[in-house]
Amino acid sequence: MLMAKKSPVRLKRPALSRIFLGLFLPLLMLLVCLPEAQARPKSMEELAAIMGKLVETGVSYGAIPSLYRPRYDRVIDADLNTSAEEVVFVVMLPNGPHIYPQRFMVWHQVVNEVVDDVAYAITYCPTTGTLMAYNASMGGLNLIFDVEGRLYDGNSVLIDRNSGSLWLQETGMAFDGPLMGRGLPTVPVFWTNWGAARSVYPNAPVMGKPAGTRPYGRDPYGNYLRKGNYYDNDRLIYPVQRMDKRFPRKAHMLCLEYEGYLLAIDVAYVKKKGAVNFFAGPHALLATHDAKLNVVRVFNRQIWAEPFLFISRYGKLMDLKTRSIWDPSTGAAVEGNMKGASMPEYFGGYSMWFAWYSINPETLTVPGPGVVPENLLSPDAPGSDGRTAPAPAASPISTTPAGQ
Repeated sequence: MLMAKKSPVRLKRPALSRIFLGLFLPLLMLLVCLPEAQARPKSMEELAAIMGKLVETGVSYGAIPSLYRPRYDRVIDADLNTSAEEVVFVVMLPNGPHIYPQRFMVWHQVVNEVVDDVAYAITYCPTTGTLMAYNASMGGLNLIFDVEGRLYDGNSVLIDRNSGSLWLQETGMAFDGPLMGRGLPTVPVFWTNWGAARSVYPNAPVMGKPAGTRPYGRDPYGNYLRKGNYYDNDRLIYPVQRMDKRFPRKAHMLCLEYEGYLLAIDVAYVKKKGAVNFFAGPHALLATHDAKLNVVRVFNRQIWAEPFLFISRYGKLMDLKTRSIWDPSTGAAVEGNMKGASMPEYFGGYSMWFAWYSINPETLTVPGPGVVPENLLSPDAPGSDGRTAPAPAASPISTTPAGQ
């Protein structure tokens, strides 16, 4: 699974008299204590073993019809029959953001789109809450995807019409067929609500109601806006290989791969905190709540030769080094000495915790051992003015994934 990344803006070094090292010395101990959780390359043997672990669902190939280049409406028209709280998916395609209502996706699960002669697959698995979008062009061939019918760890198996290869929806990797071992690059996608999406992207095309007789006003699995249904209880319809109790089974996670490290970020946790500084191995990252789109974003906070630390203030970000103000929706500094600087953003997809962990037990998590302790994040903490802060006490951290 590959990442999509926006190009960083060249930094303009502010006129600072010195570099404040004191605030960052305590983080060295944190780095030493982090568990190794790099993504394992999938060998052909591992991929071949997936075939023997597929679960029959009684759903035959073709029973869940994918869509090909669907009809789109204007936001002003879609607004007539879409509530502000309704779940929608925003996909950043080359010709601009597109909006896909979850109430349509739950019945079709795959939308095949083509932009400038390049294929894209927008995929959603309701049993695992997994949302992923992929560039579906490979070697000049535009792949067209369908739902195959079987599941792996509760997650949908996809099949491409071109070669008949089977793919995991959550990873975008083929595990059987002529394209076995090949992977698809991800496309930025956001899980949000209609009110936020229409406000931020008022000119985005919105997937219209598909032709057919599906009951699009009813979700066969439940309702994300109500409590006490499949989407928020502990019930699993299909078996999984392994479980983990660090989070509720169906916790909504932002999932991505960064420099070989798999990450699962608890969306609700970051929204509550506003900003979370953490490490993936030696890499300094920042998860922020973009209140405008109501999503979590991930930025690289390594600026110059060392990582910056950030806190959330009144819907904005402030770094503790220069006290500059940053926009959490863009990662750009908008006030202070750092104005004009920008942090590169990284993208992934979404999944329920149980499904992501079962397929990726080596994953790092937020919250987790890599999160920077909050006692280092006060503007008045020792070291925030350049004085040396005390190092946190070291504690052994197991490298064995919890739950095993």
